Amino acid sequence: MIPCYNAASRLERALDSVLAQTYRNFRLCMVDDGSTDDSLNILKRYSDYGITIHQQRAGPAAARNRGIRTSSSPYIAFLDADDYWLPEKLERQIAVLNQNPNVGLVCSDCATLRQGTAAGSYFESFEVPQIGKLFERLARGCFIFTPTVVVRRRCLEATGLFNESLVTSEDFNLWLRIAARWEIAVVPEVLAVREVCSTGLSLSTRPEIYLENGIAALEDVASVCDGLSPHENRALKRAVAERYYVYGSHLLASGLRAGSRKQLAKALRRQPAHLRAWIKMGLSCLPGGAFRQVMEMRRRFV
Repeated sequence: MIPCYNAASRLERALDSVLAQTYRNFRLCMVDDGSTDDSLNILKRYSDYGITIHQQRAGPAAARNRGIRTSSSPYIAFLDADDYWLPEKLERQIAVLNQNPNVGLVCSDCATLRQGTAAGSYFESFEVPQIGKLFERLARGCFIFTPTVVVRRRCLEATGLFNESLVTSEDFNLWLRIAARWEIAVVPEVLAVREVCSTGLSLSTRPEIYLENGIAALEDVASVCDGLSPHENRALKRAVAERYYVYGSHLLASGLRAGSRKQLAKALRRQPAHLRAWIKMGLSCLPGGAFRQVMEMRRRFV
Protein backbone atom coordinates (compact mmCIF):
# COMPACT_ATOMS: atom_id res chain seq x y z
CA MET A 1 0.00 0.00 0.00
CA ILE A 2 1.83 3.09 -1.29
CA PRO A 3 0.23 6.55 -1.08
CA CYS A 4 2.03 9.48 -2.65
CA TYR A 5 1.72 13.22 -3.04
CA ASN A 6 4.23 15.10 -5.20
CA ALA A 7 6.90 12.47 -4.57
CA ALA A 8 8.25 12.00 -8.09
CA SER A 9 11.88 12.44 -7.03
CA ARG A 10 11.83 9.41 -4.69
CA LEU A 11 8.85 7.36 -5.83
CA GLU A 12 10.69 4.98 -8.16
CA ARG A 13 13.12 4.07 -5.37
CA ALA A 14 10.20 3.04 -3.15
CA LEU A 15 8.45 1.06 -5.89
CA ASP A 16 11.64 -0.70 -7.00
CA SER A 17 12.32 -1.76 -3.40
CA VAL A 18 8.98 -3.60 -3.41
CA LEU A 19 9.74 -5.32 -6.70
CA ALA A 20 13.10 -6.42 -5.27
CA GLN A 21 11.48 -8.38 -2.41
CA THR A 22 12.45 -12.01 -1.95
CA TYR A 23 8.77 -12.71 -1.09
CA ARG A 24 6.93 -12.58 -4.41
CA ASN A 25 3.25 -13.19 -3.62
CA PHE A 26 2.18 -9.54 -3.51
CA ARG A 27 0.36 -6.89 -5.50
CA LEU A 28 1.07 -3.18 -5.43
CA CYS A 29 -1.75 -0.86 -4.45
CA MET A 30 -0.71 2.68 -5.34
CA VAL A 31 -2.76 5.78 -4.52
CA ASP A 32 -1.88 9.16 -5.99
CA ASP A 33 -3.29 11.74 -3.58
CA GLY A 34 -3.79 14.64 -5.98
CA SER A 35 -0.17 15.10 -7.05
CA THR A 36 0.70 17.99 -9.38
CA ASP A 37 4.12 16.63 -10.38
CA ASP A 38 4.94 13.49 -12.38
CA SER A 39 3.98 11.04 -9.60
CA LEU A 40 0.86 9.68 -11.30
CA ASN A 41 2.72 8.96 -14.54
CA ILE A 42 5.40 7.10 -12.58
CA LEU A 43 2.75 5.01 -10.81
CA LYS A 44 1.13 4.13 -14.12
CA ARG A 45 4.43 2.64 -15.32
CA TYR A 46 4.13 0.09 -12.49
CA SER A 47 0.48 -0.76 -13.13
CA ASP A 48 1.36 -4.26 -14.38
CA TYR A 49 2.25 -5.09 -10.76
CA GLY A 50 -1.02 -4.01 -9.17
CA ILE A 51 -3.63 -1.27 -8.90
CA THR A 52 -3.15 2.47 -9.52
CA ILE A 53 -5.70 4.88 -8.04
CA HIS A 54 -5.91 8.65 -8.49
CA GLN A 55 -7.94 10.83 -6.13
CA GLN A 56 -8.29 14.46 -5.15
CA ARG A 57 -5.95 15.58 -2.37
CA ALA A 58 -7.31 14.12 0.88
CA GLY A 59 -4.23 13.40 3.03
CA PRO A 60 -2.24 10.25 3.83
CA ALA A 61 -4.86 8.66 6.09
CA ALA A 62 -7.56 8.87 3.43
CA ALA A 63 -5.16 7.66 0.73
CA ARG A 64 -4.14 4.62 2.75
CA ASN A 65 -7.77 3.86 3.60
CA ARG A 66 -8.69 4.05 -0.08
CA GLY A 67 -5.99 1.52 -0.87
CA ILE A 68 -6.98 -0.80 1.98
CA ARG A 69 -10.62 -0.82 0.85
CA THR A 70 -9.63 -1.44 -2.77
CA SER A 71 -7.28 -4.34 -2.05
CA SER A 72 -8.28 -7.83 -0.94
CA SER A 73 -5.05 -9.28 0.46
CA PRO A 74 -5.15 -10.95 3.90
CA TYR A 75 -1.98 -8.99 4.77
CA ILE A 76 -1.31 -5.31 4.12
CA ALA A 77 2.12 -3.66 4.19
CA PHE A 78 2.60 0.10 4.18
CA LEU A 79 5.29 2.07 2.40
CA ASP A 80 5.40 5.84 2.00
CA ALA A 81 6.88 7.27 -1.16
CA ASP A 82 9.90 8.82 0.59
CA ASP A 83 10.91 5.47 2.12
CA TYR A 84 12.06 2.07 0.91
CA TRP A 85 12.30 -1.57 1.99
CA LEU A 86 15.25 -3.93 2.25
CA PRO A 87 14.86 -7.09 0.11
CA GLU A 88 13.92 -9.60 2.86
CA LYS A 89 11.36 -7.41 4.63
CA LEU A 90 8.16 -9.11 3.51
CA GLU A 91 9.59 -12.61 3.71
CA ARG A 92 10.74 -12.12 7.31
CA GLN A 93 7.56 -10.47 8.55
CA ILE A 94 4.96 -12.60 6.83
CA ALA A 95 6.69 -15.67 8.26
CA VAL A 96 6.15 -14.17 11.74
CA LEU A 97 2.43 -13.61 11.04
CA ASN A 98 2.01 -17.14 9.67
CA GLN A 99 3.61 -18.60 12.79
CA ASN A 100 1.71 -16.44 15.32
CA PRO A 101 -2.06 -16.26 14.76
CA ASN A 102 -2.57 -13.97 17.78
CA VAL A 103 -0.30 -11.31 16.30
CA GLY A 104 -2.23 -8.60 14.48
CA LEU A 105 0.71 -6.45 13.42
CA VAL A 106 4.41 -7.04 12.89
CA CYS A 107 6.97 -4.25 12.63
CA SER A 108 10.76 -4.01 12.58
CA ASP A 109 13.62 -1.67 13.27
CA CYS A 110 13.97 1.17 10.81
CA ALA A 111 17.03 3.11 9.66
CA THR A 112 16.67 6.87 9.21
CA LEU A 113 18.12 9.22 6.61
CA ARG A 114 18.06 12.95 7.39
CA GLN A 115 18.59 15.06 4.28
CA GLY A 116 20.37 12.06 2.74
CA THR A 117 22.67 11.41 5.73
CA ALA A 118 22.41 8.22 7.81
CA ALA A 119 21.10 9.01 11.30
CA GLY A 120 21.05 5.54 12.88
CA SER A 121 18.06 3.43 13.86
CA TYR A 122 15.50 3.56 16.66
CA PHE A 123 16.45 0.25 18.26
CA GLU A 124 20.08 1.38 18.62
CA SER A 125 18.90 3.72 21.39
CA PHE A 126 15.77 2.05 22.80
CA GLU A 127 15.07 -1.54 23.80
CA VAL A 128 11.78 -2.93 22.50
CA PRO A 129 10.14 -6.29 23.42
CA GLN A 130 9.84 -8.74 20.54
CA ILE A 131 6.27 -10.07 20.90
CA GLY A 132 3.23 -9.73 23.13
CA LYS A 133 0.68 -7.21 24.37
CA LEU A 134 2.77 -4.08 23.95
CA PHE A 135 0.19 -1.32 24.50
CA GLU A 136 1.90 0.11 27.60
CA ARG A 137 5.31 0.22 25.93
CA LEU A 138 3.85 1.75 22.79
CA ALA A 139 1.99 4.44 24.74
CA ARG A 140 5.28 5.49 26.37
CA GLY A 141 6.87 6.04 22.98
CA CYS A 142 6.04 5.01 19.44
CA PHE A 143 8.49 2.39 18.14
CA ILE A 144 6.33 1.43 15.14
CA PHE A 145 7.26 3.24 11.95
CA THR A 146 4.81 3.05 9.06
CA PRO A 147 7.19 1.60 6.41
CA THR A 148 8.01 -1.31 8.76
CA VAL A 149 4.40 -2.44 9.27
CA VAL A 150 2.62 -5.53 7.97
CA VAL A 151 -0.88 -5.98 9.41
CA ARG A 152 -3.64 -8.58 9.06
CA ARG A 153 -6.71 -7.41 7.16
CA ARG A 154 -9.02 -8.97 9.79
CA CYS A 155 -7.15 -6.95 12.40
CA LEU A 156 -8.06 -3.73 10.54
CA GLU A 157 -11.62 -4.96 10.09
CA ALA A 158 -11.88 -5.35 13.86
CA THR A 159 -10.17 -2.10 14.91
CA GLY A 160 -11.06 0.24 12.06
CA LEU A 161 -8.83 2.04 9.58
CA PHE A 162 -6.78 5.23 9.83
CA ASN A 163 -8.54 8.17 11.49
CA GLU A 164 -8.96 10.65 8.63
CA SER A 165 -9.68 13.59 10.98
CA LEU A 166 -6.03 13.54 12.08
CA VAL A 167 -3.56 15.53 9.97
CA THR A 168 -0.61 13.81 11.66
CA SER A 169 -0.24 10.96 14.21
CA GLU A 170 -2.94 8.99 12.39
CA ASP A 171 -0.53 6.05 12.20
CA PHE A 172 0.33 6.14 15.94
CA ASN A 173 -3.40 6.28 16.69
CA LEU A 174 -4.06 3.13 14.65
CA TRP A 175 -1.09 1.22 16.09
CA LEU A 176 -2.37 1.91 19.62
CA ARG A 177 -5.91 0.81 18.74
CA ILE A 178 -4.47 -2.42 17.34
CA ALA A 179 -2.21 -2.92 20.38
CA ALA A 180 -5.23 -2.58 22.67
CA ARG A 181 -6.73 -5.77 21.18
CA TRP A 182 -3.95 -7.75 19.52
CA GLU A 183 -0.43 -8.93 20.17
CA ILE A 184 2.34 -7.13 18.28
CA ALA A 185 5.54 -8.72 17.04
CA VAL A 186 8.82 -6.88 16.51
CA VAL A 187 11.59 -8.07 14.22
CA PRO A 188 14.71 -6.56 15.84
CA GLU A 189 16.57 -5.78 12.65
CA VAL A 190 16.46 -2.99 10.09
CA LEU A 191 14.09 -4.00 7.30
CA ALA A 192 13.12 -0.54 6.04
CA VAL A 193 14.64 2.90 5.59
CA ARG A 194 12.72 6.13 6.10
CA GLU A 195 13.94 9.46 4.82
CA VAL A 196 13.18 12.60 6.81
CA CYS A 197 13.31 15.63 4.53
CA SER A 198 12.15 19.24 4.72
CA THR A 199 9.24 18.62 2.35
CA GLY A 200 7.91 15.69 4.39
CA LEU A 201 4.75 16.03 6.44
CA SER A 202 6.47 15.79 9.83
CA LEU A 203 8.80 18.74 9.15
CA SER A 204 6.49 20.86 7.00
CA THR A 205 3.58 20.81 9.49
CA ARG A 206 3.40 23.73 11.93
CA PRO A 207 4.47 22.61 15.45
CA GLU A 208 1.11 23.61 16.94
CA ILE A 209 -0.78 21.47 14.43
CA TYR A 210 1.59 18.55 15.02
CA LEU A 211 1.23 18.79 18.81
CA GLU A 212 -2.56 19.21 18.73
CA ASN A 213 -2.94 16.17 16.50
CA GLY A 214 -0.67 14.12 18.75
CA ILE A 215 -2.97 14.91 21.69
CA ALA A 216 -6.10 14.23 19.64
CA ALA A 217 -4.69 10.86 18.52
CA LEU A 218 -4.26 9.73 22.13
CA GLU A 219 -7.57 11.16 23.32
CA ASP A 220 -9.29 9.23 20.53
CA VAL A 221 -7.66 6.00 21.72
CA ALA A 222 -8.93 6.72 25.25
CA SER A 223 -12.47 7.22 23.96
CA VAL A 224 -12.72 4.13 21.71
CA CYS A 225 -10.64 1.51 23.55
CA ASP A 226 -12.86 0.56 26.48
CA GLY A 227 -11.23 -2.80 27.25
CA LEU A 228 -7.88 -1.54 28.51
CA SER A 229 -6.43 -2.98 31.72
CA PRO A 230 -5.77 -0.66 34.68
CA HIS A 231 -2.05 -0.65 33.81
CA GLU A 232 -2.81 0.21 30.18
CA ASN A 233 -5.20 2.99 31.23
CA ARG A 234 -2.55 4.52 33.49
CA ALA A 235 0.05 4.35 30.72
CA LEU A 236 -2.34 6.07 28.31
CA LYS A 237 -3.21 8.78 30.85
CA ARG A 238 0.49 9.45 31.46
CA ALA A 239 1.09 9.65 27.71
CA VAL A 240 -1.73 12.17 27.27
CA ALA A 241 -0.40 14.24 30.19
CA GLU A 242 3.07 14.25 28.64
CA ARG A 243 1.70 15.48 25.31
CA TYR A 244 -0.12 18.35 27.04
CA TYR A 245 3.11 19.15 28.91
CA VAL A 246 5.12 19.25 25.68
CA TYR A 247 2.49 21.50 24.05
CA GLY A 248 2.47 23.80 27.08
CA SER A 249 6.27 23.94 27.06
CA HIS A 250 6.27 24.86 23.38
CA LEU A 251 3.81 27.70 23.96
CA LEU A 252 5.80 28.93 26.95
CA ALA A 253 9.02 29.02 24.92
CA SER A 254 7.08 31.03 22.30
CA GLY A 255 6.04 33.58 24.93
CA LEU A 256 2.37 32.53 24.89
CA ARG A 257 2.02 32.23 28.64
CA ALA A 258 -1.80 32.13 28.90
CA GLY A 259 -2.02 29.35 26.32
CA SER A 260 0.83 27.55 28.04
CA ARG A 261 -0.95 27.60 31.41
CA LYS A 262 -4.07 26.13 29.80
CA GLN A 263 -2.15 23.15 28.36
CA LEU A 264 -0.06 22.63 31.50
CA ALA A 265 -3.22 22.61 33.61
CA LYS A 266 -4.57 19.79 31.41
CA ALA A 267 -1.34 17.86 31.97
CA LEU A 268 -1.60 18.31 35.74
CA ARG A 269 -5.25 17.23 35.85
CA ARG A 270 -4.19 13.92 34.33
CA GLN A 271 -0.92 13.58 36.25
CA PRO A 272 -0.91 15.75 39.40
CA ALA A 273 2.64 14.65 40.32
CA HIS A 274 4.13 15.92 37.04
CA LEU A 275 6.97 18.00 38.56
CA ARG A 276 8.17 19.52 35.30
CA ALA A 277 4.65 20.72 34.52
CA TRP A 278 4.46 22.43 37.93
CA ILE A 279 7.79 24.16 37.29
CA LYS A 280 6.66 25.39 33.87
CA MET A 281 3.34 26.50 35.36
CA GLY A 282 5.27 28.58 37.89
CA LEU A 283 7.37 30.14 35.14
CA SER A 284 4.25 31.04 33.17
CA CYS A 285 2.90 32.97 36.18
CA LEU A 286 5.96 35.22 36.60
CA PRO A 287 5.57 38.96 35.87
CA GLY A 288 6.49 39.88 32.32
CA GLY A 289 9.93 41.32 33.10
CA ALA A 290 10.97 38.43 35.33
CA PHE A 291 9.69 35.92 32.79
CA ARG A 292 11.75 37.48 30.00
CA GLN A 293 14.87 37.46 32.19
CA VAL A 294 14.43 33.78 33.06
CA MET A 295 13.85 32.82 29.42
CA GLU A 296 16.92 34.80 28.32
CA MET A 297 19.05 33.02 30.94
CA ARG A 298 17.65 29.71 29.76
CA ARG A 299 18.56 30.47 26.13
CA ARG A 300 22.12 31.28 27.16
CA PHE A 301 22.75 28.09 29.07
CA VAL A 302 20.71 25.49 27.16
